[in-house]
Amino acid sequence: MAPRRCIGGLIGLAFALAACECETPVEPPVAPTPDTTEDVADAGPDAFDLVRIAFADLPDWGETELTPAVHAFSAQCERLEGREPDEPLSSRAEYGGVVSDWIPACEILPRYIEAGELRRFFEDYFFAFSIETEEETNRLTGYYEPEIEVSSVPTNELSQPIPGRPSDLIEVSLGQFDPSLEGRRVWGRVNGQSLDLYYAREDIAAASENALAYAHPTDVFFLQIQGSGRLRFPDGTLKRAGFSAHNHRPFGSLANHLIRSGEITRGEASMTGIRNWMERVGRTRAQAAMNVNPRYVWFGLSDISDPNEGPKGAASIPLTPMGSMAVDLNHHPMGIPFLVRAPIPDRPGNAGEDQSLVLISQDTGGAIQGVRRGDIFFGSGDEAGALAGSMNQPGDFFVFLPQPVDGEAS
Repeated sequence: MAPRRCIGGLIGLAFALAACECETPVEPPVAPTPDTTEDVADAGPDAFDLVRIAFADLPDWGETELTPAVHAFSAQCERLEGREPDEPLSSRAEYGGVVSDWIPACEILPRYIEAGELRRFFEDYFFAFSIETEEETNRLTGYYEPEIEVSSVPTNELSQPIPGRPSDLIEVSLGQFDPSLEGRRVWGRVNGQSLDLYYAREDIAAASENALAYAHPTDVFFLQIQGSGRLRFPDGTLKRAGFSAHNHRPFGSLANHLIRSGEITRGEASMTGIRNWMERVGRTRAQAAMNVNPRYVWFGLSDISDPNEGPKGAASIPLTPMGSMAVDLNHHPMGIPFLVRAPIPDRPGNAGEDQSLVLISQDTGGAIQGVRRGDIFFGSGDEAGALAGSMNQPGDFFVFLPQPVDGEAS
C-alpha cells in the first residue's frame, strides 16, 4: 500500500516526473565541452551559455536532411496560433523568448517549403548557437512506438491487460492552484481528506478493469516504459494505446537491476536481451523483476489516422520520426529546433557514423534530465525499435532561435 502523502508533497514531486520514461541502462562516456572565446549569451544561472556561431560552421550543415524537422516545426507553429503574442514560450527556459518572436518564421515557412528552400529558411530567420556547459551529462538516446500483437479477450499467450485508467485514479491540474505550474499534472488516490500517492506496480493487481486489450506480459511492460504503442488485433485492425496517466512512482531500471544481480551481462542489457531472459526464467520470476520498477502507466485507446505519424508527445503534437526529440524542459523550451551531431545507428547493434540531425523539442520524460540530454524519436515498429535501442552516445548540441530573440533572454 502507498504511504500517505499530502498534496504539497505531490506538487513537489511533479517537478521531477514526466509523462513517459525511456530506459537506457549503460551510461556513455562524456564528451568534452568545446573551448571558445566567442560572444556568449547567458541562458540561465549556473546552467549553460549559448554561443552564437555561423550556420556555415555547423557540422555538415550543407548535407543535413531537414524535411522531418520542418514537418515537425510546421506542426509546432499551428500550436502557437492560439497563444497570446507576449506569452513566454517557456516559463522555465526563458531564452526561448515570447510567442510573437516565433510568428514571423511560422508565417513565412509555407513559402520556403513550396520553393524547396528549407536550409535557407533557417538561415534567413534564425541564429544558430552552440550549447556550452560545465554539466557532465552528455547523452543522446532513442525511443520509438512499439507495435504489439493483442487480443480483445485474454488468451493463454496474450493474458496481460493493457490498462486503461482505474476508477479510483484522481487527476489534479496544478495550474488551478498556482499559475506558475500551468500545464503540470499529478495523479493519486483519495484517502479520507488527503490525496495519496497511488499504489506501486507490485501492489496494482493485473485485473481487467478498463482493459483496452490483452497482450503478452513482457510486451505490456515495455509498452509502459515507452509510454505509447500500436496495437495490432487479430483481424488486422491497428489502434494506438497512448499515454493517459501514471502513478507518480519513481522509475526503476530493470536492466540495471538484472546487471547488478548477475542475471545478465552489460552486453545483454538490450530490449532483446531482457526479453530473452524473461522467456528463460518464466513469468513468475519475470514479474518479480519487473516490480523493481514501481512506475505504472495507464493508456487510452485511439484510432490511427496517419500511419506515418507517431504518438502525441508532451507538446500534444504527433511526433515526427527523426524530426522530434524529447528534452529536459527545466532547461529548454518546447517547440524549438536543435541540431545534434552524434553517431546515429544505421542497423541494430551498430552505432553508425557521425551524422547531424535537426530535431524539434516536442516531448520530455522523467529520464531526460540535463542540458545536453536528448531522446530521439525513431518512429514506430520493430525496425525503429531496433535502431532506437542502439542509440546511446554523447553528442554535440546546437540550438536555433528566431532572430528577434538573439539568445539574450536569461
